[in-house]
Amino acid sequence: MNKIATNQSPLYNQEDLKNISDALCDRIDDIFDYFEIDARKTSKMFICNCPIHGGDNASAFNIYPYGEDYRGNWKCRTHKCEEIFMGSIIGFIRGVLSHRSHNWQQQGDKVISFADTLKFIEKFLENDSPQIVKSKNTEKNKFNTIVNNLKSNKQAKKQIGVPRNKVRQLLQFPCQYYIERGYSKEILDKYDIGLCLSKGKEMYNRVVAPIYDADYEFMIGCTGRSIFEKCDNCKCHHNTANPCPEDKDKYKYSKWKHNYDFKSQENLYNYWFAKDYIKSTGIAILVEGPGNVWRLEENGIHNSVAMFGSVLSDKQKILLDLAGAMTLVILTDNDSAGETAKKQIIKKCSKTYRIFSPQISKNDVGDMTNDEIEKEIKTYLEKIL
Repeated sequence: MNKIATNQSPLYNQEDLKNISDALCDRIDDIFDYFEIDARKTSKMFICNCPIHGGDNASAFNIYPYGEDYRGNWKCRTHKCEEIFMGSIIGFIRGVLSHRSHNWQQQGDKVISFADTLKFIEKFLENDSPQIVKSKNTEKNKFNTIVNNLKSNKQAKKQIGVPRNKVRQLLQFPCQYYIERGYSKEILDKYDIGLCLSKGKEMYNRVVAPIYDADYEFMIGCTGRSIFEKCDNCKCHHNTANPCPEDKDKYKYSKWKHNYDFKSQENLYNYWFAKDYIKSTGIAILVEGPGNVWRLEENGIHNSVAMFGSVLSDKQKILLDLAGAMTLVILTDNDSAGETAKKQIIKKCSKTYRIFSPQISKNDVGDMTNDEIEKEIKTYLEKIL
């Protein structure tokens, strides 16, 4: 299948286009509202029927506005529309405009030009700062922008956050699920890890890990692990005594799920506890998930933070800067995804941090015994210090 030619406007270089893409991803909700696209949101993506070829499969179209180097990539899993319009958020808008203006449905139909797409985007973003849309976006400007956003969002988070004492009233303790997996009752209680048994709630039948603000006053989000293991039939995490979910509902039955409006790429799990230890030692330990943090805490290692996955975002890096980190110890999972994550972190941070990456014997830190952590991690950290 031949791709449509995408001659770029001479007014924009690659850096400009990346900044435009980032600005569009920051306003993905506004884009859906403008085009009246009804999409379901998960922690990683938006899901809907393809608004480009006009399909009716409710889960065929996936767009990923978060992440790092490839924000806004998308796929049409039935007609592969991204092969026609390019899988960037600019290509997505071009495809939607072509469908709305010319009823584009397949290769050969009339399309909106790349230049006209950029004109539409310029008008759409006209209320944004020109520095966002067209700038060289130096590291200093990026740092200042993110810090200012963090400061301006602090009060807003407190206004919408849930006080910790209220959080504990909503969950069931102790968390037997993780006690059976070898975590101590004391560490689970420290992190308010509890089971949600309220039917109709977003985290029903999930073990909930609250995420607190930097001052440890308000819950600003939460992430939940399904209490059910993966179904061999549908590969979802649901009660196998019940029928498998329909395709359009499968996203509800993922292994882990953040609450609806939590922006994981703007936060680090355990930052509220770890930031003072990071400041005093200059060392931040990066892991993928909350369970790894708990295991390190059980063993007296208090300066670890979790990325909620395998990508360190710009805003997460700024949080490390603000905490005074000078050294990063990467403890991503011992698999191919963890290796990819390690390379991404090194590429992003090697100019500003000392970076160490010890080899561990288990798949992840959460699987390690106390003796293994003592020999493979604590001894390693002592050498760094």
